Amino acid sequence: MYTRMPRSGGRSYLHLVESYRIDSGAVRQKVIANRGRLDQPAQKDIDPLINGLNRALGRTTNAAFAPEYESSKAYRDVFVQQLWQ
Repeated sequence: MYTRMPRSGGRSYLHLVESYRIDSGAVRQKVIANRGRLDQPAQKDIDPLINGLNRALGRTTNAAFAPEYESSKAYRDVFVQQLWQ
């Protein structure tokens, strides 16, 4: 299974897709779940999906890590120089 993010009408959507082979050997894809628009995330719908996939993989917790942010103040001199040029 994998995710697909099709675009339609300027909006992006999230689909959970399964790939399989038919008798002739050709590969086909089937949308298992449509999780809605990406610009309107439904956290109540996505979290159970992630937790279920983690259980299927034998993980007890989400393996994702929290993002780390750096201060942009260290880069301000370079930015100002490039902006000036």
